[in-house]
Amino acid sequence: MVELTPRRFAILAAALAGAAIIIATQIYVGSVVRGVRFPLGGALVTQLCHWESWAVMGPLVWSLERRWPLDARRRRQSLLRHVAAAPLVAAAVLALNLAAYHALIRVPALSPWFTGMDRSLLATTVFYVVAYFHVELLIYGGIVAAAHASKTTTLLRAREHDALRLEAELSGARLTALRMQLQPHFLFNTLHTISSLVLQKQNDRAVEILAELGEMLRGTLAHRDTDVTPLGEEIASLRRYLRIEEARFGDRLTVDVDIDPAAAEISMPPFLLQPLVENAFRHGISHRTDVSALRITATVDQGSLRIEIYNDGPPLAPAFSPEEGPGYGLKNVIERLRARKPPGRLEMSNTPHGVCAALALPLGPAGAGMAV
Repeated sequence: MVELTPRRFAILAAALAGAAIIIATQIYVGSVVRGVRFPLGGALVTQLCHWESWAVMGPLVWSLERRWPLDARRRRQSLLRHVAAAPLVAAAVLALNLAAYHALIRVPALSPWFTGMDRSLLATTVFYVVAYFHVELLIYGGIVAAAHASKTTTLLRAREHDALRLEAELSGARLTALRMQLQPHFLFNTLHTISSLVLQKQNDRAVEILAELGEMLRGTLAHRDTDVTPLGEEIASLRRYLRIEEARFGDRLTVDVDIDPAAAEISMPPFLLQPLVENAFRHGISHRTDVSALRITATVDQGSLRIEIYNDGPPLAPAFSPEEGPGYGLKNVIERLRARKPPGRLEMSNTPHGVCAALALPLGPAGAGMAV
């Protein structure tokens, strides 16, 4: 049987009492219009007896639907059982109603309320069966339908919750896989730089780069299970990579990093900037023979964290597309941005003196504390 706490029972009894009052009032007004003037107290008592009987039987019917559910697998069998149970429950409700009615009419203080009303058990039984039996069947069916609808709604909500949870888990797994894919890519590029310095017999610089690489790997492992990191920490990790490139390019490279203090506190997906900076070196700065410039700026603008990475290398081709270019560094960034909600945006464009990659990350519902 469905759990019926005192609070739930009180709510159910109050609702049924409301229905009894409304119907008793209708009966009284109808009798006045006909000139009969049926006693209001008697009408109210009889209706309360009727409807409050369902305060006892209603939870039982609700439990019967749970025991005999109207799902697709057992619908026919359950329907037959409900068809058999409905007359029995209706008869039980009428029996409770009749018992309460005949107990009350024998109370001397209530006798005036039942003036003109039948006091014979046989007569009242016939009247109740004729007037109310079909009503009890309809109420039984309504309770079964309501119980089925409630259960179906609960199941749908549970499935929706599971679907959202699964979607979030899949999205998180996808982001993790993309990030793990990118780390070996960065490692390969750095080792290539070290091997080039060794071949050039710049062993001191190679040792410096190995030390920076060790620090970077230590930081990467420390944050491998995190989904967000403050921009300030991301920039600190990026500076280690820039020191590696500065050792490689020497006096041919100038680096300028300008981070708004408000932007530095914002959390963002980790390891997003590394591929963009690598791309600036590979396709821009490395193609120049004179002094090259790399500039990184970060600001908070119109509800978004905006990060720009500028290099003064050759311009992009007219038909350039980050998604269709060689390698998977930029593609990886774009996929990670798309996997977030709301998605971030990457724009690459030519400037009068170079190329700018602009990353826009909408701030989360918490405001300036989180970029998604």
